[in-house]
Amino acid sequence: MRYQVYAGAYTDKENQDGIFQLELDTEKETLRIVRTYRECDSPSFLAVTPDYLYAVSEREDSNEGMVSAYRRNRENGELHFINSIVTRGTAMCHINVWPDGRYFSAANYMSGSVFTGKIREDGFLGGVCAFCQHESTGAGANPVRQDGPHVHCTQLSENGRRLYVADLGLDRVFCYDIGKDASLTPAKERAQIHLPAGEGPRHLVFRNQGRFLYLTAELGNKVFVYETKDGGETYENIQTVSTLPDGYKGENTAADIHFSRDGRFLYVSNRGMDSIALYEADKESGLIETRGVYEAFGRCPRNFCITPDNGYVLIANQESGNVALCKRDISAGGICGKADEVRIPRVAFITVAE
Repeated sequence: MRYQVYAGAYTDKENQDGIFQLELDTEKETLRIVRTYRECDSPSFLAVTPDYLYAVSEREDSNEGMVSAYRRNRENGELHFINSIVTRGTAMCHINVWPDGRYFSAANYMSGSVFTGKIREDGFLGGVCAFCQHESTGAGANPVRQDGPHVHCTQLSENGRRLYVADLGLDRVFCYDIGKDASLTPAKERAQIHLPAGEGPRHLVFRNQGRFLYLTAELGNKVFVYETKDGGETYENIQTVSTLPDGYKGENTAADIHFSRDGRFLYVSNRGMDSIALYEADKESGLIETRGVYEAFGRCPRNFCITPDNGYVLIANQESGNVALCKRDISAGGICGKADEVRIPRVAFITVAE
């Protein structure tokens, strides 16, 4: 089996290639770079659909952000630049294309804002539909990382009616009701998710048609598990589990979170310990149990993904500048060692096209 893979990396004067197209050959267990693209600066997060690819530009030295669109050739994976739009906000770090392909949502980390945008039928990016600036009354429990709002990701609810927005700086997952043309209105207070001070919510995923929500706390190095209550109107914390093994004393920040394709296993990346934590999830209760912690085969595993056949894990290690291809134990969930790797300076994102 051959998979088309896309990586995003921070750019600078020495490293101007931002988007990398790769090929994964599972028979040979090899990973190779096929093409690179330079149309956008620091595409630290990508969203890939069958026909299109969308990339953020994580600019910290500008008061404006940028989203870029590419048309994707399904046969060979080649990308063709379509257009870019300039948006409000600083250091855009996450983009989520909604299932209908007509809208997207994006997160601005440094300025602490979220917005939605329009996608035309031909893949072109239209204008911004809604913009919400988060506000704070002062620094949080971590005065360095929580000096104000810092939005890290957006996720659409399973029924498509709400947008959940993780704000690391405010220790809160904001809940917005979605209106016509992707407008956003803050949901009632009971729908908002508040974390203990200093935890720093980063990324989240849903399971079982939205019954359960799993959230990584970057600063607290934990996974928070929530279950819907009140007919889906609220989420209640039912479990909190560390991403680190007992006895670990070093510096660390939790990062990415993904389920295996069969929904049995949950994975979270640790930057500092440079590892991937493995949990097994109970389908009925939603609770997770730690099954091991595995080497990331690089420094600072910011992002990772699992192949559609469940057989491999690809890990983007930002500081060591490598993408590690690792064999995965389908039955037990474990990561079985590195099969191959490619060098990509300051790599921040990795995904497999389907």
